Amino acid sequence: MSRFSRRLEIRWTLAVALLLVAFLAGGALVGGVLAARSQLLPGPQASPAPPSAPRASPGDSPELNPYSVISAVAERVAPTVVGVATRQRAYDWFYGAYEEAGVGSGIIFDPTGYILTNDHVVGSAGRITVTLADGRQLPARLVGTDPGTDLAVIKVNAAGLTPALLGSSENLRVGDLAVAIGNPLGLEFQRSVTAGIVSALNRTIQTDDGKVLENLIQTDAPINPGNSGGPLLNSRGEVVGINTAKAQAAEGMGFAIPISQARPVVEELMAHGRVLRPWLGVYTAEVNREISAYFDLKVTSGIAVLDVYKGSPAQRAGMRPGDVILSVGGTSVRTLPEFTAALARHKVGERVALGIDRQGKKLTLTALLAPRPNR
Repeated sequence: MSRFSRRLEIRWTLAVALLLVAFLAGGALVGGVLAARSQLLPGPQASPAPPSAPRASPGDSPELNPYSVISAVAERVAPTVVGVATRQRAYDWFYGAYEEAGVGSGIIFDPTGYILTNDHVVGSAGRITVTLADGRQLPARLVGTDPGTDLAVIKVNAAGLTPALLGSSENLRVGDLAVAIGNPLGLEFQRSVTAGIVSALNRTIQTDDGKVLENLIQTDAPINPGNSGGPLLNSRGEVVGINTAKAQAAEGMGFAIPISQARPVVEELMAHGRVLRPWLGVYTAEVNREISAYFDLKVTSGIAVLDVYKGSPAQRAGMRPGDVILSVGGTSVRTLPEFTAALARHKVGERVALGIDRQGKKLTLTALLAPRPNR
C-alpha cells in the first residue's frame, strides 16, 4: 500500500469517526430538545368526567324511604306487642268498693310467654288479661315488679310466641329514628304505630305520683295513655326503650326507659320477683353548716352519717354516727345522688370499701352489702 493511499485510508477513517460523533451528538441534542419540549407542553388531557347522576330522593327507592323503614319495623314487631288490661279493687269517698279498669301495652321478650311492661300498668292489679296479636285473650300472672324503675314482668301460659329482639340503648344518638307501638286510648286502637326521632337522652322526670325516673330517652314519637309498657324501636326493629310517660303540658314529649337499663332489672325480677338493691343501713345527709357544728366535723363536704341501723352492714363494718363517708368502692362522693349511684353499682353480697373521715382521721371500712329490707 502506498503512502498516499494509506493517508486516504486514515483520512477516510477519521471522517467516518467524525460523522459518527456528530450523529450521536445530534441525536442527543434532538432528544434533549424533545424531552425539554415535552416538559413545557401539556400532556394529553383526560376526557372530562361525565356529570354524576342526580341523587335519589328518599321517596325514590324503598331502601332510602324512611316510611318504608317504618313499615318494615311495624310489620316485624307488631306481632310481639300485646294489649294489657287490668282490673283492681278501689274505694270511693264513702268507702264503697268498686272495680277499676286500666289498659296498657307490653312486649313479648321470651317465647315461653314472658312479657315486659310498666309497673304503673300492672303493679296494683288484681286481675291481668293479655290480648295477643292473633286475638287470643289470656290471663296473666305477675312475675315481679320494680316501682323504682317503673318496670314489671308478667307471664301468660302460651308457647311458641314470637319474641321481640331486645337491642341496646348505649349507642343511641339524638336524631335517630324512633318508632313506638302500643294501644293508645284502649284496646280498640291496639298496635297503633307512631314515629319520630330521639329528641334527647338522659332525661330526668317526676311522675304524677312523685316517682323520679332518671336516664330516660326523650322522643317526639306520639305516646298516649295506653302506650305505657310498649316498645320504642330503632330503624332495625330492635327494642331500645320501654315507653313510660308523656309530658302533659307539652306536645311531642314522650319518655322511654332505656332497654340497657331495663335488662338487669328484668333479670332480677325473673330470678327473685323483685330487684335486690344493695343496702348499707345508714341514715345520711350532705354535710352542711348545721350538721358540721352538731358533730364537730373536720371536713366541709361528704355524706354525714346521722344514724346507723342496728344489725345493718354499716354497723357490722364499724360505722358510727358522726362519720363522714368520702368514697364508696373508690368512687368519691360529695352529694346524696353521687352516694346513691356509687352504692347502686355494687351488688348484694359484695364487699365494698368505704372511705370515711372520723374526727379528722381517715379510715377505710369494709361492708358486706345486704338486700334492702321490705319496710
